[in-house]
Amino acid sequence: MPRTISFLPMLAQSPLIANFMMTDNETLAARVEGAQSDGETPSASNSLLGSPTQTSSADTSLENSLLRETDRLDRLRPYPGILPCFLDGQAKLQELRRAKQPVSVDGRSLSVPALVVIARYDAEVKLDDRPDVKDAVLASRKALEDKLKSNTSIYGVSTGFGGSANTRTSHFNALGASLLQHHHSGILPLPNSQADLPLPLGDDYASLSMPVSWVRGAMVVRMNSLARGHSGVRWETVEQLGELVNRGVTPLVPLRGSISASGDLTPLAYVAGAISGHPHIRVRTRTPGEIVRASDPKLGLPPLRLQDKENLGIMNGTAFSAALGALAVHESVQLALLAQVCTALGTEALLGTQASHVPFIHDVCRPHPGQVECARTIHELLEGSGLATTGAVEKEVTIQEDGGHLRQDRYPLRTAAQYLGPWTEDILAAHATVTLECNTTTDNPLIDGTTGHVHHGGNFQAMAVTSAMEKTRLALFHVGKLLFAQLTELLNPLLNNGLPPSVAASEPSTDYHAKGLDINAASYVSEMGYLANPVSTHVQSAEMHNQAVNSLAFISARQTLTAIDVLSMLVSTYLYVLCQAIDIRVLQAEFSRPLPDILDSLLVSHFSISSDPALIRDLKQAIHGALLTSSTQDTHERMLHVAEASSLPLYRLGLPAVAVQAFVTDLSATLETRYNALRLDFLAGARGELTRVYMAPKTRKMYTFIREELGISMHGLVNSNGFLGKNGETDFGERSVGESVSVIYDAIRSGRVEKVLAGIFCDA
Repeated sequence: MPRTISFLPMLAQSPLIANFMMTDNETLAARVEGAQSDGETPSASNSLLGSPTQTSSADTSLENSLLRETDRLDRLRPYPGILPCFLDGQAKLQELRRAKQPVSVDGRSLSVPALVVIARYDAEVKLDDRPDVKDAVLASRKALEDKLKSNTSIYGVSTGFGGSANTRTSHFNALGASLLQHHHSGILPLPNSQADLPLPLGDDYASLSMPVSWVRGAMVVRMNSLARGHSGVRWETVEQLGELVNRGVTPLVPLRGSISASGDLTPLAYVAGAISGHPHIRVRTRTPGEIVRASDPKLGLPPLRLQDKENLGIMNGTAFSAALGALAVHESVQLALLAQVCTALGTEALLGTQASHVPFIHDVCRPHPGQVECARTIHELLEGSGLATTGAVEKEVTIQEDGGHLRQDRYPLRTAAQYLGPWTEDILAAHATVTLECNTTTDNPLIDGTTGHVHHGGNFQAMAVTSAMEKTRLALFHVGKLLFAQLTELLNPLLNNGLPPSVAASEPSTDYHAKGLDINAASYVSEMGYLANPVSTHVQSAEMHNQAVNSLAFISARQTLTAIDVLSMLVSTYLYVLCQAIDIRVLQAEFSRPLPDILDSLLVSHFSISSDPALIRDLKQAIHGALLTSSTQDTHERMLHVAEASSLPLYRLGLPAVAVQAFVTDLSATLETRYNALRLDFLAGARGELTRVYMAPKTRKMYTFIREELGISMHGLVNSNGFLGKNGETDFGERSVGESVSVIYDAIRSGRVEKVLAGIFCDA
């Protein structure tokens, strides 16, 4: 069962809360009615909704208390959560893929995972022919036909369109053909390229037409909407949409041209053209690269002659906006959760603390539901880590012991839950909005088959989708901004708690490993900041001023998918750096682990001092302090600097200078030899299992996936060899930095990381 977060048990300790422990206003109303029967409440004129002028102070106090508690309890309803949303979506997606059965389309139950499996995994659809579904479609069609037989004028059937609705005609089929004609206006790649033209500035098909997944998603949303039985189309017309999907016949649809006001008119006109076998419409087939005319007999799909209102019924809806919105929120939920995994990994890489995410801070002191969930998730991810400081409470130290150290993590880690939480709430709200939109009727006019009434309205105005996409895109930017802050802290030797600059594992003088990634990440976040700007503020009056306001939902959804793509690049960059940083951190830990034994041996050989825990403690502190401040130096200079730092505790004991210098020389050589050997083991991949031992059980699953399944090894081996190959040639290694990040990016975009995330939280 998906987890929910409820604060009611915690707040039940309050007598007032306990007295009014309820989940809806009806229960509250019942209590008020009960109080009235006991003579405790004023007359109807002084009810909660009545005039307050004659209400006593006691009554006013009760009223205010009831209203306050109702509002409070409404806000404390169980919160679905980004993690349950993700896990539920994954379960449904995997179930649908595994079943390999057509997805039922009934007008009411199309889920985001179902749309994704149809749009992206080539699943088939089946129009639900249960009587309640089919009868509604048939009744709507009959009501339309009865109106036309009685010479009733209906918008879009006997009238012109939009600003031209003052025209009249009885040539209904001609009017429908005219509708297609004037909306087949988009710009698409020409069938034959001209070889003598200059090289193009972009891929014509990518820059001018929509991807197949978008169009498949839109066709199933439109099919689902028509199946609701409010559009006056025939049953076979709805079935024909499903045939296109099932046969892999996908119209070539212009990328641009929709303002999502009277729905996505132009894109859907190309779908209507494909259904009717329009000779000007081209379609893709399942054969890669094949594009043919919709009228081509080889498709094996007889054209369906569209009848009265059917052109308008197919075209006048928000299907493309809703479909893109669904694809976007599906990806956004994954990225929002992945950001929390990255934050936990970042906490380990920076030797941060789990204590920033304890329940008291979030559940008790500031229980915003998104914040609470993020804190719980990050806290759970860090459980059992050998790198992060863990525990129910922070370890207290004296002022003397605390010198020179940050008392707490910096904002990107410490306030991650407070920063991410509000945006996860927005993504969930967008998910709910888009899910609802996929199961609505969005054309005009609408026909009530039960009464025969024709309703002229504007459900095609897709501002609900626009709002969902604007908030999602802004949320994605802030997710990226937080991860960028964590990433740049990790790469900066002044901030990263002793890691080398740019997480370079070999010598810093010849290894600048992630410096290019640092710059790339800045470009990604900058682009996301630009994309986060609202699209809806750029609405222009259109179509003879009839569409003076419009939603631009499809454009907004397109930009959101672009933002998802860019954020995926940033996340893949960060995951790559995190694995490198954690390997280096474990290398450092292993380097320091035998230090007491090394010091004890050298103290005996140089000063005949044995078993002096206090002196060894002072020497270790001096060495660790020097290691923290010398990560920009090459190993030889660094170990000399570290060894020299150990001399001060020895001089304080009055030991001979000559003996101290000999001790420093031996210690420097010992440390350098050990570090070089250990580093070579890590770079060669011989210590990967050791890294997993140090990590938390949940975070190590992501590390293992990247290191083992994706085959991305620790970087720096060719640098440590001076880029020299076996035969003296320049050796750049098996894979470039960018190619390694690209492998992670591909795993995110292809859905492989989704399975890893599910495994992390399901202990699979």
